[in-house]
Amino acid sequence: MSARVRQFVAVGAALSLLAGVARAEPDVVLRVSSVAPEGSSWAREFAAFGRAVEGATNGHVRIKWYLNGVAGDELEQEERLRRGQLDGATSGQMLCERVAPSMRLTRLPGVFQNRDEATDVLARLQPRLEAEAHQAGFVLPITVSMGPDVIFSRTPIRTMDELKKAHLWRWDLDEVGIATSRDMGMQATPVPIFAAASAYDGGKLDGFLAIPTAALAFQWTAQARYLTDLRGSYLWGCLVFSERAFGKLAISQQQAIRSAAAQMGARFDDVQRQVDEALLGGLLRKQGVQPVPPSAGFRAEYFAAARATRERIGAQLVGKDLLDKALRMLADYRAEHPLPAGH
Repeated sequence: MSARVRQFVAVGAALSLLAGVARAEPDVVLRVSSVAPEGSSWAREFAAFGRAVEGATNGHVRIKWYLNGVAGDELEQEERLRRGQLDGATSGQMLCERVAPSMRLTRLPGVFQNRDEATDVLARLQPRLEAEAHQAGFVLPITVSMGPDVIFSRTPIRTMDELKKAHLWRWDLDEVGIATSRDMGMQATPVPIFAAASAYDGGKLDGFLAIPTAALAFQWTAQARYLTDLRGSYLWGCLVFSERAFGKLAISQQQAIRSAAAQMGARFDDVQRQVDEALLGGLLRKQGVQPVPPSAGFRAEYFAAARATRERIGAQLVGKDLLDKALRMLADYRAEHPLPAGH
C-alpha cells in the first residue's frame, strides 16, 4: 500500500471516528419543563440555552424540553421534580416562590415603582433566594425579571370603581396576587393559565392582570382590546434544577450549565425589557389594543390602596423581616435614583 493510499485510509478512518462521536448519545439528558408555549420568545431563549449547554459540555449533557405545560402546571412540575420525573424547570414566579419563598415579595402591589427597583432588590436578595432553594432541595442558577402586571380588559377601565367591578384573571397559583387584589377590593378571579382564554370567551372574565409578554404569548391581546398600564406588581422567573439531578453532574458540567444560564438570564432580561417597551410603547396599539392612560387621580388612588393593602397583609404574605429589609433597600436605591415627579 502506497504512502498516499495509507494517508487516505487514515483520514477516512479519522472521519468515520469523528462522525461516530457526532452521533454518540449524550452521557446525561436533563428533562426540563415549562408552561411557556412553543414558538414564544421564551421558548427560543430556552432552546438557545440548551444548545449552549450541549456545546460547552462537548455533547455530554443535553437538555430535553417539555413545553406547553405538558408536564402539568407549575405546582405539578414541582411534584415531578421531587419524584425524579423531571430534572429541572423554568418558572414564571409560581414554582420559583415555592422553592424560594422570598420571591413572593415581587407580587406585592405598589412596593416597586419600576422594573429597575425590583431588579436591584432581587439581585441583592439572590444569596438568600439560593439558600432557600438549597434548603428545599433545589439549585437556583438564575432569577430573571419577566415584566410588570398591566390590565387587559373587555371595556376601558378609567377609575378605581371600574377596576373594582371588573372580573380580572389572576393565575390560580398566584396566592399573593389573588390575596392582595381582593384586599384592594378587586374582583380577582383565579383561573388556570391555559383555561384563561376560554374563561374570557365564556364571560367568566372581563380581562386579565398579566405581564405584556404573557398576554401576547397566550394570545389574550386578540381578545381583550383595552390596556390600562398601572404596573402594580412584577412577575419574576427562574431556572431550577433538583439537587438530586444537578449533583450527579461533573463539576465542569455544573459550571457549564451555570455559565449558560447566566448568559440566558442576561439575554432574557434584555429581550423582555425591549419587548415590553415595544408592546407598551405602541406595538399593541397597532395590533388593535387601545391604551387607556390612567389619570393622575386614578393612579394615586390605586397606589394608595396598594400601600394600605401592603400595610394590612404584606407582612403576613411575605414575612415582616423580608418586607422591612426590602423597604430599606428601596430607600437606599431611591436615594441614589430619585423617582420621577408624580410617583
